[in-house]
Amino acid sequence: MQTILVFITFILASGFILKKFVWNPIFEARTKASATADGGQTKCGKNDCGCH
Repeated sequence: MQTILVFITFILASGFILKKFVWNPIFEARTKASATADGGQTKCGKNDCGCH
């Protein structure tokens, strides 16, 4: 019984680490690349306020 609980805890911890350090950075890079009209190169921050 105790071995099963350790195994489940290990699987959950491994899934959390993979999601945090592998899965999210891959998909965040894709979504952040096209967040602004000029590809993230605005001079006044991340939002395109039209001040330039």
